[in-house]
Amino acid sequence: MKKITLLAILMVAFITNAQIILTEDFEAGIPTTWSNTNAGVDPTEIFTITNTGDAIGYTAGNGLLYSNTGIAGNYVEINSDDYGANGAEDISLISPAMNLSTYTNIKLSFDSWLKGGYGEVVTVEASADGGTTWTVVETMGLDANANNYGTKLYDISSVVAGSATAHIKLRWNANYSWGWSFDNIVVQQPEGSAPNVAENLAPADGATDVAVDPSTGLVMWSWDAPSSGDAPTNYEFFLGTVSGNLNSYGDTNGNTIGFNGMPYNTTFYWKVVPYNAVGAAVGAVEMSFTTMEDPALATDKNAIEGFKLFPTVVQKELNFTSTDTVEAITIFNILGQKVYTSTPDVKNASVDLSSLQSGVYSVQVKVAGASGSYKIIKE
Repeated sequence: MKKITLLAILMVAFITNAQIILTEDFEAGIPTTWSNTNAGVDPTEIFTITNTGDAIGYTAGNGLLYSNTGIAGNYVEINSDDYGANGAEDISLISPAMNLSTYTNIKLSFDSWLKGGYGEVVTVEASADGGTTWTVVETMGLDANANNYGTKLYDISSVVAGSATAHIKLRWNANYSWGWSFDNIVVQQPEGSAPNVAENLAPADGATDVAVDPSTGLVMWSWDAPSSGDAPTNYEFFLGTVSGNLNSYGDTNGNTIGFNGMPYNTTFYWKVVPYNAVGAAVGAVEMSFTTMEDPALATDKNAIEGFKLFPTVVQKELNFTSTDTVEAITIFNILGQKVYTSTPDVKNASVDLSSLQSGVYSVQVKVAGASGSYKIIKE
């Protein structure tokens, strides 16, 4: 199978105030109280404990699980690629029985990295009758890059609340696919409320000429945590090029996300949804922006006649000369945030940019009523 590359998103294990019913991080291996079986062709092909931190389907030594998810130390894995075309796999990891007879609001969470695309069926299931019958809570789908990763959160109350012999099951059905890694399984009754929506999102809705790093194609997004209500533990990020048809691109506990290889002159639609164990924020809205034109293809239509900005690669000072008075200069970083503004009211001057971090910046200029847009790189 071919190997691929990916800019991963920072994620974190799920943590919240709650009544913890079951928790397992697999640091001591798969407990004997958990059932680990394969009902497929080869019963020896089962979930195993791994601790390399490498995501399946990527170059060895990638470390993506440790650096980009809440997975840490030992974790459970099925490497179908390593097992090869040995016949159908039907592997189930089943928890010990849980007495949920006094619980009404029950959430299941775990950190996960699924790599697929070869006919696998991966399900999260729950049973209220000691494992005699099972309800599929989710069949895990894949994004455009055949991945599904992040902190997974499920409300299993309707299936197991009130049961004295409840179980959860993580199940893999495949034959020579890629694989699945997971860790930090928690069953809990959360306390509190779902968070409010994120604030101060950037790029701003409707923004144009959003910076794309010319060397990596990096585009960045940022937001602030809700200023009121219960705190989120994670944010789910959605992105697409068609309004109303966004794909989930994983979860992060931070306030920024970035993707490499983003195209120029393209309109994107996105939203970020804070959540905690209680649930997801209600009211997160879809936003849009358009990336800048390819500098290699840019014409003078964004330039102002008689105005010159130099150098384009700045170490300390950015200079300008103009045949007319320069009324305003505003500089934005790659997030679309304003980092400098002035009204020089002169024709020639220098701007000290030594305090700015290295990166790509957009310089918006107004001269005699005309507006121009320029790109610079701060070293």
